[in-house]
Amino acid sequence: MLVKERETELEKLEKLAESFSGMGDFTQLMRDSYSKLESKFEDLNSRLARVNMLLRQSLAERNRLANYLNSILESLDSGVIVADQDGIINIYNSTAEKYTGIPAEKALGASYPDIFRVTLAEKAALVLKGNKSSISGEIELRSSDGSIVPVAYSITRLKQPGDEHVNGMVVILYNLTETKKLENHLKRISTLAALGEMAATVAHEIRNPIAGISGFAALLSRDIPETDKNRRLVEKIGSGVASLEAIVGNLLDFTKDLSPDSRKTELLALLEETISDYKTINKNNIHPITIECESRKLFAYLDPHLFRQVVVNLVKNAAQAQPDGGRIRLRISGGGSAGVVLSVEDNGPGIQEDNLDRIFTPFFTTKTSGTGLGLATVKKIVEMHGGRVIAANLPGGGAAFTVELPAPKEA
Repeated sequence: MLVKERETELEKLEKLAESFSGMGDFTQLMRDSYSKLESKFEDLNSRLARVNMLLRQSLAERNRLANYLNSILESLDSGVIVADQDGIINIYNSTAEKYTGIPAEKALGASYPDIFRVTLAEKAALVLKGNKSSISGEIELRSSDGSIVPVAYSITRLKQPGDEHVNGMVVILYNLTETKKLENHLKRISTLAALGEMAATVAHEIRNPIAGISGFAALLSRDIPETDKNRRLVEKIGSGVASLEAIVGNLLDFTKDLSPDSRKTELLALLEETISDYKTINKNNIHPITIECESRKLFAYLDPHLFRQVVVNLVKNAAQAQPDGGRIRLRISGGGSAGVVLSVEDNGPGIQEDNLDRIFTPFFTTKTSGTGLGLATVKKIVEMHGGRVIAANLPGGGAAFTVELPAPKEA
């Protein structure tokens, strides 16, 4: 009996030992599984961290690209407006704000008919409804500063690749102010060219009759005694003919093609000689003329003969602006690679603001006896030399005509 009980206990101990052995194997298995899970967790955690890093980089790149594209939009001198398929504006750059006079905070999120002018809204509706793929034209808008701006517009359908549906529209606004100025300038040049050709033809045609009248007047003057009262009438004919000859000469000088024989010229010496000749010819001149110069060694690349005409015309203009007397001052400055500047100043009444832009136009004059060709000839000759001439009023009264000439080629 005792032996059987011992055998039973031994069997129980053996089974318990087997159970402990199984538990050890299970524990080891659990440890191995935990180790594998831990390794997988670390791997997933590492991969998640890498994905998060890539996502942050992607977001940063998207933000950088968005900022870059926004900078491009804000840097454009064209207005850009983008609306979705419902006509709600979601892009509206600062130039569009400037051209339309409507602030961005009011335009963004608004429907395009509330923002666009009626004409522009009607054109935009055709594109947004799919009736037109693009429309362009011109319109005048009131800008943010209150001025009227001529604008070219282009409205284009916005589509996604592979999608035929209209997903919105893009409106581009381009300022035409400078283009319109250039067009008007070209029209004016064309008109003046035709007028110049006509004037040259007329001048040639009337030169022979003028010469005949002058000859007959000279014969009459020779035959009529100085004591005869009719001699004064003959002298008036002669002075009238001389005036006509001067006008015809100015017309022909202005319309003929000039080819400057430019050379390096000491400007002060040229001015002194020109003014001396002017005073000799115009002995009744009542205007003191002074020349101021920073240095005698100021050179310009020009045709001395043609530039004499520039100086004489500017001095005559200054004298005519102050018929009752006044000073005329010529000033030379500059030098080196910047070129030289000649300023002819008077202390007359100045130039009316409305005439500043027209004063160099051929045949425009404010004088009762002028032809309007003196300053036009000045502009023509100066521009032939690669320079420019500017008219302005002086702060203390009077006017100044400034001629800017390029430096000699050696410089």
